[in-house]
Amino acid sequence: MTGRRFEVGYAAAMEAFTEVLESRKEGLGGSWFSAPGESSKDAFMRRLKTSDPAYEIYAAYAAEHTERWANAKALSMDAAIKEMPEIERKYALECAEYDNVLFGINDEFAAAGKLEQEQLAKLADVGKLQAQLDSGAVVAIDGGAKVTSADALSKSVEDFEAGKDKAVDAVMATKLPALDKKK
Repeated sequence: MTGRRFEVGYAAAMEAFTEVLESRKEGLGGSWFSAPGESSKDAFMRRLKTSDPAYEIYAAYAAEHTERWANAKALSMDAAIKEMPEIERKYALECAEYDNVLFGINDEFAAAGKLEQEQLAKLADVGKLQAQLDSGAVVAIDGGAKVTSADALSKSVEDFEAGKDKAVDAVMATKLPALDKKK
């Protein structure tokens, strides 16, 4: 579409992947993902090892997904277009919450984020954060705009930390009971 070529390694990996998908068609009667009459949920769960530590999480999600979609209805194109602004608003909120949860639960990201937060706090404490922002040594973006104030950046970091912990607590409170029901 853009006229740019993929890097050689990426192109080779994609070609190998498509060959794997094409080879599955023969064994599954022309279907590469699911067997005839099999739902996508069932196909995914069939491929997942029951010894996987996250198996119960996936099983709980699959059951919740089935329950929620049981009464789904199709929208006309006009109705879908009318719903789009609200869907986009909710999507933006969901992306922000995803970041909060990702940086709160993932050990690698949480550790890196904590280190960066401490470095910014130290710069702010000794009065060097504004100079770093002014020189471009530290660049912060909020809402698509460059943050130019050390105070605004410090406040944003504090707000993120507070929101992150709340988001993690909310997600864990929602998902853990669902797993308990499965046992």
